[in-house]
Amino acid sequence: MKAPILTDAQWNKIALHVETMKRPEHYRLLLVLVRKLGLRPMELAGLESSWFRGGELRIPLGHSKGGSGRSLPVSADILDAVYLHMGERKGRVFLNREGYPFSAHQMSASVRRLMGMAGVEGSAYSGRRGMATRMVEQGASMRVLQKALGHRHLQTTMAYAEVSDSMLRQALFG
Repeated sequence: MKAPILTDAQWNKIALHVETMKRPEHYRLLLVLVRKLGLRPMELAGLESSWFRGGELRIPLGHSKGGSGRSLPVSADILDAVYLHMGERKGRVFLNREGYPFSAHQMSASVRRLMGMAGVEGSAYSGRRGMATRMVEQGASMRVLQKALGHRHLQTTMAYAEVSDSMLRQALFG
């Protein structure tokens, strides 16, 4: 089953719920990385502060699916969210309440639980699929999308982007 692509209203509902939580900075960062960069649970779980260099997030070899690394540009709001969450602390970005790193499975469950607590059905892959669809809507080529998602094969990338009503309308009527 494919993860559902969330609407802006659903993302806003989750964001509002985050503000009621004990560690809102933690969850704000988690949401922005899932929604804007489409990071996989294994990438979120292994994320280190040192991977943010300048205006880039450089995921090293072995920390992404297929063992490959990848580099993504990051915006000022993402860097701000990292700083608000981390402060001057260095090292693993996401730690549980006891101070231990999350596993990929725990990170995936955490995102799913957060969304469920806000009354929204979704997962980290909802962020990836939504990001992919949004990029195509904005005119990004499949090759650009492939690089952003970190896929080796274009066929895999094509399964992530949906055809939205606005894309269909634009294609039909200009």
